Amino acid sequence: MEPIRYLHLQLRLEGKVIVEERFIREVEAVPGEDVPLLLIASLADGKVVAYCDEVLARDLQATLAARIAKIDFPGVDPLLDVLRKQGVPFEVGHYKTYVFPSIQVSDRNVQCLSNDDERVKTFGFDGFARQVYVIEREGRIVSACVSTREDGKCGEAWVFTAPDDRRQGLAGKVVSAWAGSLIRAGKVPFYSHKIDNLASASLAKRLGLQPVFEEIVILRA
Repeated sequence: MEPIRYLHLQLRLEGKVIVEERFIREVEAVPGEDVPLLLIASLADGKVVAYCDEVLARDLQATLAARIAKIDFPGVDPLLDVLRKQGVPFEVGHYKTYVFPSIQVSDRNVQCLSNDDERVKTFGFDGFARQVYVIEREGRIVSACVSTREDGKCGEAWVFTAPDDRRQGLAGKVVSAWAGSLIRAGKVPFYSHKIDNLASASLAKRLGLQPVFEEIVILRA
């Protein structure tokens, strides 16, 4: 699949679509997911794409479009300067997204629990998708992975390991089990992290994940 299609799949998972090849439109309200003022993505095939909120004033859209054509990703300061001059408050997020190159083999120590299981609730993973992939020790969950969002085409991972049980490869096992379940269901499993999250970047490298895009998201503050 082309990297641009992965980007559009993930955006749809967040309740957004691209219109006229340059605007972002919200089609479904998703908790915690606002429409960005701007989204600039560097794709794995070397292309850079940019989209803006379609409700921005036309003159601001035109000014930003002129600046976008000249940026050298990830250098977006010229775009931020435009927003500052217009008095638009903003915050910036920088993320990297991967896909899994093949079906992941589940470790025998990984269990699939329902999100209404009391152990899952105690771990704090009951507010996401129905199936939660976990590793237990002495009757308590120490590591878990679940789809923070999931639809008929894809899902995005949320993984956490208890601080005292880290650096033992547990996160990789639960993430692999989660990804394998989505792939077998014909869905795309996404793994994303903030660009400065070195632990998540290291996990992606250990699992051999395939980077598909890196994005800078500029939101209203």
